[in-house]
Amino acid sequence: MRKQILALTALVALSANAQEYNKWSIDVNGGVNKPTYGFASGYTTATPNLWTANGGVRYMFNNKFGLRLGGGYETFKEKKDTPKFESNIWNVNLQAVANVGRVLSFEDWTRDLGLLLHGGVGVGQLSGDNFSKADNLAFITLGLTPQIRLSNRVTLLFDGSVYFYTKQNRTFEGLSTTTKRGFQGSNFTGTVGLQIALGRNLVHADWYSDGGKVTDGKLEERLAKAESDVASLAKRLDDKEDKMNDRNGNRIPDEVENYLNEKYGNLANAQKQDYTSGDSARELIEKGYINVYFDYNSSAPQKSSLWAADFVANYLKQNSGANVKVVGYADELGGENYNQKLSAKRAEVIKQLLVDRGVDASKLSFEGKGEDKTVNAKAANARQLARRATFELK
Repeated sequence: MRKQILALTALVALSANAQEYNKWSIDVNGGVNKPTYGFASGYTTATPNLWTANGGVRYMFNNKFGLRLGGGYETFKEKKDTPKFESNIWNVNLQAVANVGRVLSFEDWTRDLGLLLHGGVGVGQLSGDNFSKADNLAFITLGLTPQIRLSNRVTLLFDGSVYFYTKQNRTFEGLSTTTKRGFQGSNFTGTVGLQIALGRNLVHADWYSDGGKVTDGKLEERLAKAESDVASLAKRLDDKEDKMNDRNGNRIPDEVENYLNEKYGNLANAQKQDYTSGDSARELIEKGYINVYFDYNSSAPQKSSLWAADFVANYLKQNSGANVKVVGYADELGGENYNQKLSAKRAEVIKQLLVDRGVDASKLSFEGKGEDKTVNAKAANARQLARRATFELK
């Protein structure tokens, strides 16, 4: 039965990550504009011209492509020493969005910079002091949006876009009719804004890398490897079935067992020496052998590593002068603020677990140290080792 469960687990892992990112986001932006051709003779605006504002809601079909429904408002005013006028445009638009950062695998060299390419169509109205009635517009728009990730929820946006008006009856200042065929006017905008990710998952699609996901061409190969890994893991479990266990039934890790073998010659001698209470226990804790591990984006300890908390609890009960600080860590996948909070929560959970195990709370403290930068951030196994709580004796 155990092997069947392991096989099922491996197959589930192959299909994981299908919904590991948020697909919805909203954004608000403000900045400047510069309308070019589309004016009567002698009229123009400053460079740049104030103001432009826009916002939108975006849905990503996957981590590379999506759609954004947006709207904006712009004001045009005369340049100094030119005839006065004031007009404005409002618009709504629908644009396709390509996440260039994921298409070009930015994650290979940065996790906090991105780039979006967007383009689409829209409609709007141009009105102002010189208009007897609003002029209905239609346009095509293209743009690039560099991104800086501030956290897993918040992104700083810098956008440059150009609007080509395919339907425009009046010039931008409103005094003349347009005579050009095709594109009657154009307008460049530059804005800065914030994007907020919506959803329950840790990251937005813009920052989600699916480099480890299975493609159709590699599915058979990955399934074969998974089957081999399951067989290997099952054999290891069988080989280690009779190894030393703590009172919770969780097997002592290999590195701890190797340490005890080296120090005492074999496990039986270690048990006779009560390695959980004396200098050996202190040495194991101080050298970082005793750790509680966590799953991705979780503050619930893995059951297989609860032995470590029990080990520390036993040590503290038998050494009345000892105090412990629980130190939590996170991997690099989250933003700095998020990782700090997650690591602190992990440490707090283990501190409370020790209290529940009967340790005096006055002997305990906790601290979150955020991302563990001592591991290889590109290695999945190393990231798992980073998601931990360790112990510092005082």
